[in-house]
Amino acid sequence: MKPRHTIRFRLLLSLLALSGSLASLQAFEPFPGNKADHLGVALYSVPLGAEKVAVLVPEKPASGKPWVLVPSLYNPNSAPVAFMSATELALVKRGFHVVALGPGNTFGAPQAIAKWDAVYEAMTATYGLSPKVSLLGLSREGLAIARWAAGHPGKVISLYMDKAVCDFKSWPGGKLGVGKGSPKDWASLLELYGFSSEADALAYRENPVDLAAKLAKAKVAILYNSGAQDDVVPYAENGAPMEETYARLGGTFKLLRQEAEAHHPHGLQDPTPVVDFIHYRTYGVSEPTFRAVSYGPHPKQIMDLWQAASDKPTPLAVYIHGGGWNGGSHIAPGYLEQLLKAGISVASVEYRFIAEAVADGVVPPVKAPLHDAARAIQFLRSKAGEWNLRKDRVGAWGGSAGACSSLWLAFHKDLAEPSSADPVARESSRLQCVATSGAQTTLDPAQMKEWTPNSTYGAHAFGIKPLPGEKKTSFEAFLEQRENILPWIAEYSPYALASADAPPVYMLFGSAPALGQDQKDPTHTANFGVKLQERLQALNVESELVYPGAPEVKHASIHEFLIERLGVQ
Repeated sequence: MKPRHTIRFRLLLSLLALSGSLASLQAFEPFPGNKADHLGVALYSVPLGAEKVAVLVPEKPASGKPWVLVPSLYNPNSAPVAFMSATELALVKRGFHVVALGPGNTFGAPQAIAKWDAVYEAMTATYGLSPKVSLLGLSREGLAIARWAAGHPGKVISLYMDKAVCDFKSWPGGKLGVGKGSPKDWASLLELYGFSSEADALAYRENPVDLAAKLAKAKVAILYNSGAQDDVVPYAENGAPMEETYARLGGTFKLLRQEAEAHHPHGLQDPTPVVDFIHYRTYGVSEPTFRAVSYGPHPKQIMDLWQAASDKPTPLAVYIHGGGWNGGSHIAPGYLEQLLKAGISVASVEYRFIAEAVADGVVPPVKAPLHDAARAIQFLRSKAGEWNLRKDRVGAWGGSAGACSSLWLAFHKDLAEPSSADPVARESSRLQCVATSGAQTTLDPAQMKEWTPNSTYGAHAFGIKPLPGEKKTSFEAFLEQRENILPWIAEYSPYALASADAPPVYMLFGSAPALGQDQKDPTHTANFGVKLQERLQALNVESELVYPGAPEVKHASIHEFLIERLGVQ
């Protein structure tokens, strides 16, 4: 027989669940400890033994939960380090966790940086962050981050070293002839490292410059920001020896040189190069040949382009990211390296989200991301000569909303305006092939409801919401207003636009279809694929539908399909 207190507690939980209060009672927090606001970002003070670890948590973590270990959350109101604070916030905005536990003013001494072992173990094993981490640090913190990285091969992806000490004989020692050193800090360092004499310190071979070969062999990429006028931590005595070793061993070492700067300020006014460096290394992709190129007047109308190495014009695959037209990022698309290796250049497109479309007065809102995608294709064709691209071999791929955008491009009539004064508008918007993952193949709520009864998606695309006080979902309002928006559905739903001149289509889904039945993920169900394939087959358009257990699978992945369709011939 169960104790009465157990029965009472279970009854209480049942009542709370029925009343809807259990969710608030058990509100999920990703980390324990006190939660605060840090410049608009959630900051947790996580207990770890006798320490408190500061963790900045992104609103939406990037894939794999990447993170950056830093010695400090820098003060945005302190001029020397304000740009470093902006870098941390930019990383969080990109989806990275930023984790801080300072080793103190210890010059990278072994007992101090050993604290990071416990931080790493907690963040990865307990809180599920990525098993590989990047680190950043400035000035004396360079000793700490480089020494910890060298002691943990295989766990560190990259280092951002800002005017960073790489040899304590330079600073605080002042023993190498250029740097002026700091006698007081030199005396502290000797004590913290346990050196019995200055001679012991000068003979020490565990400075970052001594560990550079180990770091390079562990494939730790380094981005180093230097000040040409820096006489405190001169580059010649610190970063330069690291760069030489990396160059000799084929490691990745990128130098940023600020000609007019001394030791201060630290960081970059625009932290994008730092964030991109960490981001691209985290996901193992190359940096773009051309970055953040504008294809339109809106700040979101930008793209990155990676050129495949070739003496001849190359095919082009264009990535359109997902996120419900409400989020997501064009940075570091999947399949990039495979496509480049196959001789296919890659573009990745950013576009206006629904909220920005509404702010711009675009009606219906979905017109903005779709027409942005078309404009991007036209822009790329206009740059074909300059960027060594083939206009006649352009394909696109994307996931979720990006997949829907890709299908819309594939099926919509050509938006080229041959007589336009705008050379971009004169180019074709059509594709030679399209590949999708988790695509919404229709924006017709009646079709969605018929194919998948528990559908919930699509109202936002047309700016539809329940009226204030109405007790209905957005999808219910979407269904009720369907008759009024049929012209929009005809113009923006891929299924409605499919025609006999459509290019080959590849559709990938993560689970098998079950038409007419509720789905665990109704927004990305393979039911969408089954119904579009039926329509394409009736039109004699080539298509391939892939899901677990699917018959007649020719290509196991998106990049295999794109390479076959676009590959060099």
